[in-house]
Amino acid sequence: MDRYAARVAQHLPREAADLQIDLSSKVPGFTPGTDTPVSDASGEARLPLPGFGPLGRYGSRYLTYPRRVGAARVDLVHVLDHSYAHVVHSVTRAIRVVTVHDLFPVMTVARRDTGLRARVRDRLLGWVLSGLRRADAWVVGTEWLRGGLAEWLGHEKGIHVIPFGVDDHFFTPTPEPREAVRRRLGIPSSAFVVLHVGNVAPRKNLPGVIAAVHGLRVAGTDAWLVRVGDALTREQQDDVEGRGMADRVKALGATSEPELRAVYRTADVLLFPSHYEGFGFPVLEAMASGLPVVTSGLGGLVEAAGRAAVVVGDQDVDRYVAELRRLAAEPGWREQVIARGTEHARRFRWADTARRMAELYRSLV
Repeated sequence: MDRYAARVAQHLPREAADLQIDLSSKVPGFTPGTDTPVSDASGEARLPLPGFGPLGRYGSRYLTYPRRVGAARVDLVHVLDHSYAHVVHSVTRAIRVVTVHDLFPVMTVARRDTGLRARVRDRLLGWVLSGLRRADAWVVGTEWLRGGLAEWLGHEKGIHVIPFGVDDHFFTPTPEPREAVRRRLGIPSSAFVVLHVGNVAPRKNLPGVIAAVHGLRVAGTDAWLVRVGDALTREQQDDVEGRGMADRVKALGATSEPELRAVYRTADVLLFPSHYEGFGFPVLEAMASGLPVVTSGLGGLVEAAGRAAVVVGDQDVDRYVAELRRLAAEPGWREQVIARGTEHARRFRWADTARRMAELYRSLV
């Protein structure tokens, strides 16, 4: 979501020169070599988030910040992250637009988890979701998510599909050669490297990733797993160790964008078997980096991946292993998948996202 906000903020001024675009708070830059926040044209965000510590952050997020946004004299407020949709409650004199990245908050509340922490979380999410319902328009990245949002809202009016993009720098080679990155990570040049990017929530299907890499190793392939994102849970780490793979898994944690680009070009395949995704940025980033993708194709992945990825379509680990083995054993097939992926990724550009966003703004104000 930060990447989405950063790229929209970066490209909108060029695509909407006739509109005054202000940022309510700084967003991460995600620029090559730096994580400097993006500010508005004046060089400073208009409504910086105050507060330190857990209580300060909650107070800022749910009280101070929404009030400051609501007091701003503007014609349209666009909430770029649906988890901040409660801001809509404070906006009474402007058109309210929210980008919905997924419906995971809806699913979380629907579980009705027990316990004090879950009840507090669900109460806050309920406030967020009630704000989401009150918006005047919604932006989603896929037709699939449009359908899910329309079902939840009870109507399709005001839902606009504007596909997300992939940053141009993912298409260019990184300064550090592939073999140098492998040496730095302690991975043999001959290894078949499976990459997974993202958090370790259940919907990401990390057990399937671990099982697939283990299946490759059992079949005789020197497969390694490289993880970018949150640390594995204790249960997931136990699974890795129980399969005898502890020394074949490299967990890099959250990385800078330059490091992420280097890792994409060091791996042999991106494995992305999620149960649920609203869009799936890693799929396009991998394709732009010249990396073949094997995915479940579930949720928004059916559009983000298109026909350019190897889509398994279910959660059968043996099928994932078979597709990974084919990519490892058939260079010709691998090159076909890479070529399709590069062509597909070039259709998703942030400039196009910003241009369509500007068109939406003009149609609403």
